[in-house]
Amino acid sequence: MLAKPELKAEAIRLRLEERRSLSEIETAVGAARSSLSVWLKPYPLTEEEKGARSKLVNRYATPRKSHGDESKHNRSVIWQNLKPYHKGKIAEAAVLFRLALHGFNTYSSFFDGDKTDWMVQVPETGKILKIQVRCVNATNHHGLPNVLLTCTEGHGRRRRYQPGEFDFIVGYYLFNDTAYVFSFDEVAHLKTYVTISEKDAERWDKLRI
Repeated sequence: MLAKPELKAEAIRLRLEERRSLSEIETAVGAARSSLSVWLKPYPLTEEEKGARSKLVNRYATPRKSHGDESKHNRSVIWQNLKPYHKGKIAEAAVLFRLALHGFNTYSSFFDGDKTDWMVQVPETGKILKIQVRCVNATNHHGLPNVLLTCTEGHGRRRRYQPGEFDFIVGYYLFNDTAYVFSFDEVAHLKTYVTISEKDAERWDKLRI
C-alpha cells in the first residue's frame, strides 16, 4: 500500500507526464477525490486538453456489458472505497486460486524486495516462472481497461518493469471476475500499460508453452 506522500507523487506524475483527468487519476491511485483536487490544483489541464479528453471519452464510450457480466463479488463491494493494499490482496488471492485449479505449484517469492508476487513451478517440466499480479485499471468513462506495466521504486517514483523481473504479468478484473495473462515478451514493446483483451482471458496454458 502506498503511503500518502507516495500517492500524491504518483497523482502529480500522472497529471504531468500522462495528462490524465481527475477521475482517471482517482481510479489509478485510489486516493480520495478531495485530496486529489488539492494536490492537482497547481497542475490543471488546459482547456484544449479538457476538450480533447471529452471527445476521447465520447469516442470510446461503450455499454457496461462490454466489460463482461458483473460478478457477484463486484456487486458485494464498492471497489473505489477499497484501499490499494486490499485491492492488491484480492487480485493476488484470485490469481493464486486459479493457479491451484490449473495444477501449478505456487510459492511466495524466495527473495526479499523481489517484485514477484508468486513463484510458479510447472509440474510437467519443473520450470520456475515469476508471476507479477496487478489489478486491472478501469475507469467509468471509456471501455479500455488496462494493466499497468510500471512499479514503484523509492520516494514514489515509478518505472517500467525490467527484463527478468517477471515472466508473466496477470491482471485481475473484479468486475467480471476474470484474470488476463500476458507473457513478458507480449508486452515488452509497451511502455506503460497493456489493454486487456478476450484473447488473453484466463490463458493459463501460456505458462506451459
